[in-house]
Amino acid sequence: MSNEPSPPEPVNSKQGPEFRPARGISRLLGFIRPRARKTLVGLGIFSTFVIAASIGYFKVGSELTSPPPEQTIDVRFDEQLRRIEASPEPIARLDALVINDGLLQKLTLLEKLTTIQVETDSLTLDTVMRLAAMPHLEQLHLRGAEIDDVMLKELAKSKTIWLLNFPKTTVTPAAIEGLKEMPELRQLRLGIDKGDNRHARAVATLPRLRAVHLIGVAVTDEGLRPLAKMPQLESLYLDDAAVTDSGWTWLFQENTQLHVHINQLHHDRDPQKHKH
Repeated sequence: MSNEPSPPEPVNSKQGPEFRPARGISRLLGFIRPRARKTLVGLGIFSTFVIAASIGYFKVGSELTSPPPEQTIDVRFDEQLRRIEASPEPIARLDALVINDGLLQKLTLLEKLTTIQVETDSLTLDTVMRLAAMPHLEQLHLRGAEIDDVMLKELAKSKTIWLLNFPKTTVTPAAIEGLKEMPELRQLRLGIDKGDNRHARAVATLPRLRAVHLIGVAVTDEGLRPLAKMPQLESLYLDDAAVTDSGWTWLFQENTQLHVHINQLHHDRDPQKHKH
């Protein structure tokens, strides 16, 4: 056996000599590392808790501040229908709701109603017939849907209605004259597409009318004359009329007590304008 010392281990020229920390430093690192790991784990758990809590807070907050989902027309109508049924007043006014023909039919089932005031985007002849047959209906205000001759003729069968308010119609003079069959009719408000003096003359044949409001009817001096001679007329509202100044002068000489509105405003010479 040779007594010569072993040759030194080869050194990797790229990595350099192997680093071997002193024993005291190794113990110190061994003391720190486990605690660092625990600290990092603790910080991770805490951060996760904070993030989860924040998400929960904002979710709950958004649920509290977000508006409730909008109710459907059917649900809103049913709520109002229950109020009408429970109310001692026999009135159905749905001013903030546009309903369809099917929902309007539900109102016709309430026989107690004396007033219906609604806006509807559809209307069938069947519903009109139901309205005309209601036993206590006195006022009918229908906005939105268009009233034609056939519908107006059906409504003329009502024995109780004294006010008709239809801002949108395509009715002819003949259909208007048919309203003479209504024994209680006293107030009539009609919007007539392309209306003219023929429609005004037809309205003048309804002897029991006390208030007339025509919208979109191009009444001239000629059409004004039969209206002014209606025996019981107290109030005349004309929108979009074509009456001349001389026509109005004649009117106020002919009927000194007539209350007159032109395009939603009092006529300057209206003798009754101080009363409302």
